[in-house]
Amino acid sequence: MLDAYKHDLTESLLVRREKPSLRAAKLITPAVLVTGCYIGVCLLALPEGREADYHFVSERGLITAMSATLLAASSAFCLCALGIRHRTQRVDQKLLILMMVGFLFLALDEVAQFHERLGPLLPDVGYLGSFRNGNDIVVVLYGIVSLPIAAVVLPHLLRFRMMPECLAVAFGFYLIHTVIDVTQDPRTTMSVIFEESSKLFCGTFMALGAYMGFTDILESSADD
Repeated sequence: MLDAYKHDLTESLLVRREKPSLRAAKLITPAVLVTGCYIGVCLLALPEGREADYHFVSERGLITAMSATLLAASSAFCLCALGIRHRTQRVDQKLLILMMVGFLFLALDEVAQFHERLGPLLPDVGYLGSFRNGNDIVVVLYGIVSLPIAAVVLPHLLRFRMMPECLAVAFGFYLIHTVIDVTQDPRTTMSVIFEESSKLFCGTFMALGAYMGFTDILESSADD
């Protein structure tokens, strides 16, 4: 089984080397700049009488709205990729469906606050030290569950240009967000701003990763 995994990994890397650079990769820098500008707007566009971190703290704020939008867009890009890939392998279809469902769940979580509802159902977490409450555990579990899934699908992710790179950066921002969330007690204005900004950059790179997969398939279909 391990030999088969290594073979698939090597084959995927060879497939990547044979492909030209993805033209859509030029969008990464503008997307990062737009996200940074959006965070700046969130700091300036405050309702009367609100603190500087209002849009970062409030579930009705601009950060949550954009994060949910980016995650929904990620799911939509995966759905579009499924629709245009005429010669897709079954495994690629399963990967795209898995990503589509995963991104959709995270988008719904942003607006419906699943982790906020699940957190109080967990037993007392005082013995876990740095965890403030059950919500922290649920957020951490999201990342823990994603790691073995990512390891399993890595050979198939690598067939898509720039998708694994963007998703890896997204996971890095998820780690920053989670570390700040878990360790900052009590929370401060700056810690909340950095935490939620990291979450937004995470969503940006998730959307970029899904878009890279979509455009990879689109370009490949055009070449065929």
